[in-house]
Amino acid sequence: MAISETVEVESKFEVGSDHPAPSAESFAPLVADDAVEHQLSATYYDTADLALTRHKVTLRRRTGGDDAGWHLKLPGREGRIELQAPLGDDVPTELVEAVAGLVRRRKLAPIARIDNDRRVNLLRDADGTAVVQFCDDRVTTESLIPGGSASGWREWEAELVDPSLPNSEEALAGVSAACVAAGAQASSSSSKLARAVGEVPDLWDRGVSPVRDALGEDLSQLLDHDPAARRVTMVGVHQMRVAVRGLRSTISSYAAELAAETEGTDLDLASLLEELKVLAAVLGKVRDIQVVDERLEGIAAEYPEDVVSPQTRQRLRAELDFEERRAGERVTAALVSDRYLDLVDALHELVRVAGTDPDASDADGQPAAAAKDKKKRRKDQDVILRGVDRQFAKFTKSRTRTERDLAQLDLSLAQREELTHVVRKRAKALRRNVSSLPDKGGLSVAPLRTACQRLHTVLGEVQDSVTARQWIRRIARRAESAGESTFGFGVLFEHERGFSERTLDGFENDAATVTAAYRELSESRRASRKKKSKGDKKSRKKG
Repeated sequence: MAISETVEVESKFEVGSDHPAPSAESFAPLVADDAVEHQLSATYYDTADLALTRHKVTLRRRTGGDDAGWHLKLPGREGRIELQAPLGDDVPTELVEAVAGLVRRRKLAPIARIDNDRRVNLLRDADGTAVVQFCDDRVTTESLIPGGSASGWREWEAELVDPSLPNSEEALAGVSAACVAAGAQASSSSSKLARAVGEVPDLWDRGVSPVRDALGEDLSQLLDHDPAARRVTMVGVHQMRVAVRGLRSTISSYAAELAAETEGTDLDLASLLEELKVLAAVLGKVRDIQVVDERLEGIAAEYPEDVVSPQTRQRLRAELDFEERRAGERVTAALVSDRYLDLVDALHELVRVAGTDPDASDADGQPAAAAKDKKKRRKDQDVILRGVDRQFAKFTKSRTRTERDLAQLDLSLAQREELTHVVRKRAKALRRNVSSLPDKGGLSVAPLRTACQRLHTVLGEVQDSVTARQWIRRIARRAESAGESTFGFGVLFEHERGFSERTLDGFENDAATVTAAYRELSESRRASRKKKSKGDKKSRKKG
C-alpha cells in the first residue's frame, strides 16, 4: 500500500460563530484564491485507554475534501508528521506498525466522530505558488468514549502548503497576524480531537510513590518517542535511549523497594534490566553513528581541502550513511518484535505495582489519600534520598578506583577514557536521582544537580571523541584498501585525540565538585532534620 508522508505546520485560532473572516486584502502580500467548500467527516480511532491521544498521536478515517483516506499524525520537531493511506474499511497495517509501541497488541476502536464544514482559501505568493492554506472551520463533534458528549465550535486554521519553501514561516506568521487582527485568539487546544475528547486521565495515580512517579515518567518518555525512533530520527532515537537508560537507573536505584512490590508477580527485575540493556545497545549503535557523522562533518569543515581532501570527506559520508542505514534497520526490527512489546507490557505492569507496598497505602489498602500531608512528603523525600545515597556510593567507588589507577598506573589514553567512562555513567545515574528532589524544604539540591550535569557533559564529550576515533580508524582502513590517501583521516584522528587529552585534564576537579556538592546536600539534610526535631518538640510542649 502506498503511504505518503508530509510535515504539517499550522496555527489554530478560536473564533466566534458569527465573526467575519479576515478579508482577502488582510493577507497581503499573499493573494487569495476564491474559496472552496468541503464537507469533511472523520472517525478517530484509539485504544480503550486512549494511548494514542495521551501521546499526542491521532489516527483517523476521513471522507470528503481532496485528501480523503486514513491519516496518522505524529509529533515532530518542525511540525506534525502526517502519514496518509488510501481510503478503506480497515486501519492500514502500515499505520498500525508506525505506532505499535503505543497500541501493542490491543484493539483500535472509534473514540470520536468529527464533522467539519470547511471553507478554504489558498494563499499564493507573487509567483503564483500556493504558500498557505487558510481554513474557516465549523466543527461538530461526538465523543464515543464512556461519558463523552457532543459539542461544536468554529475555528480558523492557517497551514503551510510546503514547509520547505523559502520564507514560508514568515508567510505563516503574516497570516496568523491577520487572524489575530481580525479578532481571533490562539487556540487553547492542540487539536480538534483533544478538544472533543477532553482531558485524558493518567494511567497511574501520581503522588502515591516517588518510585512509581519516576518509572511512569521514564515510560511515558519512551512511548512519546517510540514512533520517531521507529522512523530512526536522530531526536527520536536519542530520546528513547535516554528513557531506556532512565528506566534502568530507576529500577537499579530502588531495587530494594521494587523487590517487595513485585514479589508474587511474574515480574523479574533482573530480566527487565537485561532487556533494557539490550534495547539501549541497539538504539546506541545508530545514535553513536549519527553523533559521529555530525561531529566529523563539523571538524572536517575546519580544515582546507588540501588537508582533508574531498575524497576523504566523501568516503566519510558514504561509509557513515551506509552504517546508519544498517543500524537503523536493526532498530526498526527490534521495535516491531514481540520481544519489545513484551518488554513494554512488563514496564506497564511494573509502574502499576510500584507504590503498592502496604506502607504506601492507608488503612483500607487504598493509596494514601493525603498526598500533600507533611508526613507523606517527608516519607517520599526519604525514599528519594536513599536512592541518592545508593547512587553516590557507587559514584564514589568508581571515582576512587579511577583516580587511584590514574595516579599509580602508566595508562594509555584509551585506558584513561575507559575508566572515566564508568564514572560518567555513575554521575548520570546520580543526577537522575537528585533531579527527583524538590529544590526546597531547606535541602541544597541545585549544586549537586549542576555538578553531576557538568561532569556527565564533559565526559560525554570524551566518549563521543572515543567513538569518533573508532570510526575514523575503521573507515581509514577501508580507504587504504581501496588505494586512497589516508592523510586526512590521520588529521581528524589527531584532532579528536588532542581534544580528549585536554578534556580529561579537568576530570579530577569536576569529580571533586560532585563530592563536595553531595556533602553540601548532606549538611542541609542534617540541618533540616534538626530544625524539624525542634519544631516537633515545641508542638508537643504546646499540646
